[in-house]
Amino acid sequence: MVGPFHPGHFYSPIPNPSEVEKDQDVIWGALSHEVEGVDLNREGQLDLFEKLKGFYSDLPFPETKSKDFRYYYENPAYSYSDAIILFCMMRQVQPRRIIEVGSGFSSCLMLDANDLFFQGKVELSFIEPYPQLLFSLIRNEDKDRIKVIPTRLQDVELSEFDRLEENDILFIDSTHVSKINSDVNYIFFKILPRLKKGVYIHIHDIFYPFEYPKHWVYEGRAWNEDYILRAFLQYNHAFKIVFFSTYLEHFYVDAFEKHMPLCLKNRGGCIWLQKQ
Repeated sequence: MVGPFHPGHFYSPIPNPSEVEKDQDVIWGALSHEVEGVDLNREGQLDLFEKLKGFYSDLPFPETKSKDFRYYYENPAYSYSDAIILFCMMRQVQPRRIIEVGSGFSSCLMLDANDLFFQGKVELSFIEPYPQLLFSLIRNEDKDRIKVIPTRLQDVELSEFDRLEENDILFIDSTHVSKINSDVNYIFFKILPRLKKGVYIHIHDIFYPFEYPKHWVYEGRAWNEDYILRAFLQYNHAFKIVFFSTYLEHFYVDAFEKHMPLCLKNRGGCIWLQKQ
């Protein structure tokens, strides 16, 4: 199906490169401490950072691929900062269950952390319509103790997410695109509203101040999940920001250099919320 509007047309969701270039100083200008209508929960984020840094010295993961671990930092998809924060959040909130949407190297970290620090007791479920990468990274014996749902998120029954209780984690690494019947729409319109109080939500590839990196945009990534999330959080008291990695790493870089320096080796981009 070919539409009537070419990329860059004002009716197209794909931006016009010349307009982006013209407005780039506005789009990627100096960062403010505030986002209109969004409670960034700065003090709460800093309080959580103080707790998470206590787990930093326990990080067991190698830089490169090793027979002793499934996860390693120098991978192309889920590197230092994102991985370190996930590890520390698992240690802090002690989930009984994690449901992951979009699987791969992050799944490997969960499996390693589960073995080393939770005696394998965390119930792990992976929703991944293209599970070839996941299966190539994990061990054969892992398949008997995890749940893999090899379908589109939109085809997963909503009751699957009713299993998440307080301090459990919904880990989201989606297609990052809101469009008709997309996984992003399913997440924001169907899944998030039904989550129970106290569930933590991770969303990957979210950048402060809810804008994508310049080089990504110029590469042609017309993603829009950042913007959907910003609109979702405006005047929304049902979901609290508890950790916004690129916000903290920008404004409190000295704290990371002192206490969690590996996070700055590859800053990634993630946000953690909690249902209120």
